[in-house]
Amino acid sequence: MVNYTTVKLKSPIAEKRDFFPAVLTIAGSDSSGGAGIEADLKTFSAHQVYGLTCITALTGQNTQCVKSFEATPEFLLRDILKLNFDDFLEGYEKPEDAPLKVIKTGMLTKTTVDVLKDHLDYVRRRNVKIIVDPVMISTSGSQLFDVGGMKDCVNSLIKQAYLVTPNFLEAKNLFEITTGQKAKIAIKDLEDYIKFVIQLQKVLGCENILVKGGHIPWDRVQNRPYEGNIDENCNQVCIIDILYESKNESVKVFESEFLKTKDTHGTGCTLSSSISANIAKGYTLQEALPLSIHYVQKSMVSLKKKLGHGNGPLNHTIVPDTKVNTVCEQGELDISHYLLDSYDSFLDYLKTHPKVKDNWKMYIHHPFVSQLAQNKLDFDKFLYYLKQDYYYLINYAQIHGLAASVSNDYKQIHTQSVIIDEIVKEIESHRQKLMKNYNIHYDRDFESDAELSPGKACTAYCDYLLEVGKKEDFLGIRVALAPCLHGYAEAGDIGLKIRQDHDKSLGVLKCEDHAEVYDSWLADYTSDWYRDAYERGKSSLQSLLENYPLSQRRLDELVEIFNKVTLLEIDFWNEVLP
Repeated sequence: MVNYTTVKLKSPIAEKRDFFPAVLTIAGSDSSGGAGIEADLKTFSAHQVYGLTCITALTGQNTQCVKSFEATPEFLLRDILKLNFDDFLEGYEKPEDAPLKVIKTGMLTKTTVDVLKDHLDYVRRRNVKIIVDPVMISTSGSQLFDVGGMKDCVNSLIKQAYLVTPNFLEAKNLFEITTGQKAKIAIKDLEDYIKFVIQLQKVLGCENILVKGGHIPWDRVQNRPYEGNIDENCNQVCIIDILYESKNESVKVFESEFLKTKDTHGTGCTLSSSISANIAKGYTLQEALPLSIHYVQKSMVSLKKKLGHGNGPLNHTIVPDTKVNTVCEQGELDISHYLLDSYDSFLDYLKTHPKVKDNWKMYIHHPFVSQLAQNKLDFDKFLYYLKQDYYYLINYAQIHGLAASVSNDYKQIHTQSVIIDEIVKEIESHRQKLMKNYNIHYDRDFESDAELSPGKACTAYCDYLLEVGKKEDFLGIRVALAPCLHGYAEAGDIGLKIRQDHDKSLGVLKCEDHAEVYDSWLADYTSDWYRDAYERGKSSLQSLLENYPLSQRRLDELVEIFNKVTLLEIDFWNEVLP
């Protein structure tokens, strides 16, 4: 008889995503895995975006050279595109529900361009953005396009593109292909560089253009292309990438560090696919670009030992940043001054935001509070609430601990430790009160009383707060904690006014003691000490706003956090009611 051991695995628990955007990459395969389709898919996965492929050609290459090339036949290209479009664009109840958001192109053959031309109107009608990385020459110096294919690409695909991302050398080639004349481009200073980018957009006809500056190192002191030995003056050199958006005639110059490395295989493909992923996730160009540039730079410096013997590949597995303010040193993206000038406080902005306003009103006017204030809430329901609140308070203390762990300000860390100490005292008081007044012993009754275990609403609330605590910065965590502190104070004021107008009848309560408990609950959240806590929390949020630069996207994220927690607070009280 065979002896064996069975290892039983737990049921998988994973957060279900409501939104999982997809990007289709149409490019060549890189057998060494550092560029092309392979780099695109790795980048999409790192950015938590679903990747589709249409391989235009197979290549035999490594980090040192491209030895062989075999183009994909036309019939197969047509099948690939049709099947992908049928599955990821068709058959959805609302067009915006279709997952495919962006098509990114890399190395193209003339056959691929001819096939893709037949679909351009179709994908544009479905608001799929096209991002063209006009791949011409590999990092190792091998030519990766045919001239006929690139000319056709300029005359058709690029004119329909949402964004084109050539490096400086590719930009000059594109200018020559488009105008039919040798490019006489003299870049003496930044103004010349910007004028060239704008001129190139005009002749290409694309909506937006990003000219990457990796092939034209920039002298940040002299504000011109660098002349001299970079190894000797590396700190004086930077990389300049220039974005021109034609609709609003906006120019944005992104300055990043010059990295002294030859391990740049696939940087162009990776940057373009990172931008595509971020656009698919809803970022604007001015938000997506710094995040993507920073991702590429992080992936260039995160390997201690290079891969391959030529120009080494990147480390695509690094985690991309998702907040613009964490990757930008300057405050140009900061809009917090607008909030400070336009609203009495950050809290007021959050409560009155169009996405939050109705939910906040529903929260602070919740039937739980009004029924309690009028003695219409069954006391057994209130006991259930107290049992659930005990579990919640433990979680609440944990989140303040996580907030302390991500703060670099020793005063904030101390504040969080004081708050945790106060919550622990409240938990112990809560515990003693339940034991003394209602003979509820957590340790003794946990197995027999199902209500002592967290219910559905409490679990969802606590799980979300823990998720925020593990992923967010200090400001994000404080925003997540705000609805509890401030909502209870405002709901308490409303409940107390209802209580004061009440006729003092017992309603559904069985005795005067229960009514006194409700009096006590309302008194706690309308007391001077709780009002002081409300004002301190409001001031703390305000001071954080003054010290955290906020982009519009970051502000929207904070609104989403505040709104989500407000809804969870509503659900927490909903579960108590019949």
